[in-house]
Amino acid sequence: MLKLFSSSYNVSKRVMLIIFITPIILTIIMGLLFVFPSTEKLGFWLLEENSPIELLTFIIFLYTGILGIYTIKNFNRPLEKYAKVFYLFFSICLILIAMEEISWGQWFFHFDTPEEWAKINGQGETTLHNLQGMQGHSGILRILFGLGGMFGIILGSFNKFKTISVPYILVSWFFIIFCHAVVDSIQDRVSISVKYDFAIVKTSEFIELLIAGSSFLYFWLNFKMLKDKK
Repeated sequence: MLKLFSSSYNVSKRVMLIIFITPIILTIIMGLLFVFPSTEKLGFWLLEENSPIELLTFIIFLYTGILGIYTIKNFNRPLEKYAKVFYLFFSICLILIAMEEISWGQWFFHFDTPEEWAKINGQGETTLHNLQGMQGHSGILRILFGLGGMFGIILGSFNKFKTISVPYILVSWFFIIFCHAVVDSIQDRVSISVKYDFAIVKTSEFIELLIAGSSFLYFWLNFKMLKDKK
């Protein structure tokens, strides 16, 4: 199985192993930051607004979205129409998510939120995901993303959908994303402790980084497979 994956996506077994264990290692490191009092402040700082994690998430989302659009528009091999539409749609979604990460540039350029928009935005920002009715429910979207990734892996079993299926080596990414999102959604209804609840909410920023990373790897691996396909 491992040998088949390496040949299908033209990556070495070492790279494949790194891809699989990276989210596991990152999750352990992030968890350990909150276990020890001496590193707890560092952990929370990394997850703050405009922190290194949020900025890195923005960069990966934006780069991946642009990469997807550019690659599909300049793809020099025959590709099913549904696959082109899917990749373009997904790419546009990633760019929109990237802009949401930085409040559409509000934190960079320090412009005020329009008064009427601020009234219906839970954080008084220019974002869409903080609008009334959506605020506090982003965990559901992360659950759907995790489930979508695992469903995409199953699609790889059908030749008809192989073009857009998710490489099974990314299962660790989507499993962690899904599990955290489920815990986050439960925590919204059942409070354990103020400290625990706060940590779950803040670590959602880390999960968004995993979402960005898995999206990039999805594009990178699939485009390698499609370009090398004979």
